[in-house]
Amino acid sequence: MNKIKVVNNRIIPFDCDDVLINESSIRFMKNGDCYIEYIDSDNVSININIDSNVCINLFEYSENEKLDININYNLDKKASLILSKFYCNGNTKAKITINLREEKANIKYNFSSISNGIEDYNVNIYHLAKQTTSDVFNKVIARENSSNFFDINSFVENGIKDCTLNQQTRIITLGDSDNRINPNMFIGENSTVATHSSTIGSISDDDLFYLMSRGIAYKDSVNLIIKGMILSNINTNMETREKILKILDGIGGE
Repeated sequence: MNKIKVVNNRIIPFDCDDVLINESSIRFMKNGDCYIEYIDSDNVSININIDSNVCINLFEYSENEKLDININYNLDKKASLILSKFYCNGNTKAKITINLREEKANIKYNFSSISNGIEDYNVNIYHLAKQTTSDVFNKVIARENSSNFFDINSFVENGIKDCTLNQQTRIITLGDSDNRINPNMFIGENSTVATHSSTIGSISDDDLFYLMSRGIAYKDSVNLIIKGMILSNINTNMETREKILKILDGIGGE
């Protein structure tokens, strides 16, 4: 696995035949797995490019006091990006642009976060060629006094045939928080297949009752449900999984 660090808002370069890196862009030229971590960063702008016929499994991790991030994902013909992201920042402002530039490009975008402060996400998915596919899954734990705003926009113009679009966003609230989801699909082509769902609410009473009826304490039951929700949405290595579990262990029963 290639590990890329973004430190003080700059990509740290390294020599690799599969990945080409400069100050503000990452280009993947061969199939593989990659990990990006944002360290001591608060204002990041990156272009991520996937070459034709290349399949990339990418994990992104951020645990910063404040993160303002602008990322463009550009996919060429038959490129495939399986993206898992975990954020646990103090505050986050993110602009995400996904450009499915050529035929049969596809992305699976899995985002999980623990919201501690003000979180603002603007996600734009552009289907620019026929037979392109986008699956966007957001799963958020909104802690007490946090706020979360998701503006998610998918675009297909007339003549861009046989595209598949999917948006699913779920926010679980722990105490009082301000949460809004704005899902939009701007579709001008009749052959498009599009689905979306948005859910904001507290943890299911039925799920809590099931666990507590088996002798699991309330706080531990909440923690198990949170772990299941967050970890089921992302795929990472054991080292990062343990780091995320340590964060999740501090949440529950709020």
